[in-house]
Amino acid sequence: MHTLPHQCEFLSDQWLDEACAFLNREVATRKTRLKGPFCVSERFTDSPPHLKFPDSVASWAMLYDGEKVTVCRDFNPDAFLKVEGDYQAGCTAAQFVGIGAPGAMQRMLRQSEVLYGKDAIRVEGRLDDPQAAELMAHFHDHMGRRTVENPDLCHRAWRMGLSNHIREMETQGFTVVRNAIAPEFADEVREATLRALCQHQVASLQWMLYQAREIEILVQNPQLMTLIDASLGRGAVIASLSSIRKGPGPGFIPMHTDYAHVPEPYPEFALTGVGVWALEVWTVASGPTWIVPGSHRERSAPRPGEGADRGVPIEMPKGSAVFFTQGVWHWQGDRTEPGERVTLHMHFNRGILRSLEPKKIDPHMLHRNAPRLGEMLGEDDWFDKMSGIGRDHLRFQHMLALHRFTDQQKKAILAGAGDSERGNDRGLSPDTKAILECLDNGFRRLEKLLDRDATPQLLAAE
Repeated sequence: MHTLPHQCEFLSDQWLDEACAFLNREVATRKTRLKGPFCVSERFTDSPPHLKFPDSVASWAMLYDGEKVTVCRDFNPDAFLKVEGDYQAGCTAAQFVGIGAPGAMQRMLRQSEVLYGKDAIRVEGRLDDPQAAELMAHFHDHMGRRTVENPDLCHRAWRMGLSNHIREMETQGFTVVRNAIAPEFADEVREATLRALCQHQVASLQWMLYQAREIEILVQNPQLMTLIDASLGRGAVIASLSSIRKGPGPGFIPMHTDYAHVPEPYPEFALTGVGVWALEVWTVASGPTWIVPGSHRERSAPRPGEGADRGVPIEMPKGSAVFFTQGVWHWQGDRTEPGERVTLHMHFNRGILRSLEPKKIDPHMLHRNAPRLGEMLGEDDWFDKMSGIGRDHLRFQHMLALHRFTDQQKKAILAGAGDSERGNDRGLSPDTKAILECLDNGFRRLEKLLDRDATPQLLAAE
């Protein structure tokens, strides 16, 4: 498992153990109010290979018999409430916290449909007892605070349809994810953004993460997070989260890269990445971001008058995002149509770098979100956590393992994985499978070398 002790992967053994403990504890306090027995069961297909579920099907069920709760791995077709679907869709839904808030369930299912399709999650039946329904809502939130994202980058990208986007990001320096959120949610985010800008009476504002619940949810968008993982590795942190309100007229941000104070030539790997959200339709007339494709390969900032003739406008529907990285050249276009362009710029840094915005660790914010938000605020790595008695070796080893797994799975994507949706081989050629098997063996040996108990013996053998 690729988790810290207080976290778990969706439907893993640790997830089931935590589910059993929570349900038994809560039922004991509610027994006099529960009207009678009830059962809930879930089943999800196409789970990631590292979990080793039979036939790649992950399932579980809980049964309250009027006295105690039983949790098992078997799917119960006779459950009062049944949920079935795709594992990755279920994993995304499982990380949603606040399911009992007005409209939250509808928002979660709407976003699941946008990301994975109409039938990716199917719900059948209901819990008629309000106490049972409330209990399961609390259960969902309790587990959501502990459930991490699927760490298998290759599997996740495949299920989200992002494999080609990751390859495009490598070759062009940017990629566009169209319709990454529902138009209705884009409107909600736009309204929240304008509300914050008006409150502060500015046209641009930093620290947008702390301005609205809608923005907390948006920053965890699983498609954007997958592109960030593929570009910057796990543990990437928020550098800045800003908003811009722009009316008609020339763009006021000239061509540049986001590599301030990075010496040339820029490194061959990405240090930063930026996701810009379109909260209305982007056309040339709306004054979108312009990008010079492939400019990240220059490994330098643009010189005066250089590159503008190669620039392309980013046109995309409302609710889409453009993600660019590795020092790509870009600028703000001129707006020739009336009205305002309202954007959110989510700037991330590789985890070893400092942020532009000082982090504000709000325990309440962490409590109402999945672990992914804490990761992007630096909670899961070992930086800034050294004490007088030494380093946080637990978090160091955790992030090291995540980096190794992510790098391995990115190599699989770049080698062609994700082009096919037939089985867990994800369309790999025999040669690619052989290469990945060698890589896997190498990573396993590296893990042994990093094991403190095994290191002296292995080094002696070398």
